[in-house]
Amino acid sequence: MSSADAKPALNNLVNGELASAHLYWQAAGWCFDRHLDGCGEFLLAHADEELTHMRKMMRFMIDSDITIRLDALPEPAVDVDSVLALFEKILAHEQKVTDSIGHEVNKAQACGDHSTFEFLQWFVMEQRGEMKLFRDIVDRIKLIGDGPQALYFIDQEVAGIGASAAAMDQAAPNPTAVA
Repeated sequence: MSSADAKPALNNLVNGELASAHLYWQAAGWCFDRHLDGCGEFLLAHADEELTHMRKMMRFMIDSDITIRLDALPEPAVDVDSVLALFEKILAHEQKVTDSIGHEVNKAQACGDHSTFEFLQWFVMEQRGEMKLFRDIVDRIKLIGDGPQALYFIDQEVAGIGASAAAMDQAAPNPTAVA
């Protein structure tokens, strides 16, 4: 990937992270409207994480002298009728993000852009974690089922997953921190 090829590719990824945060904010609103505060807080925290990814990409672009171009954001559609459908929609969205990153990794490798290829490896591993996280949530929602107290238990379960993820993030060293 030449420098000219990297510009739109990395801008697409930056815009994808921003669109992900936008989707998570809307999904959180959907949850709060239904008094699923644990799910809503989890999704708000996840939106923050997407913005951290975006900033990481932007820093790489700035350091590489690539102009950043942000696109207009369309309204995120969260037209679902259940918490299971909501998290399945999010899982499908994360699959698209994974595919986009994989596509750019393949382009960077094919063009011999070692810097971009190396940079994107962090996102490859991050997406593997994202896919596992949302598959696990969908699986737990299915396991809990749809009995009379199911929404309460689902909300508690997702809140617990969010708290565990936050604790792990706090304990892990920051790979982007300057020593």
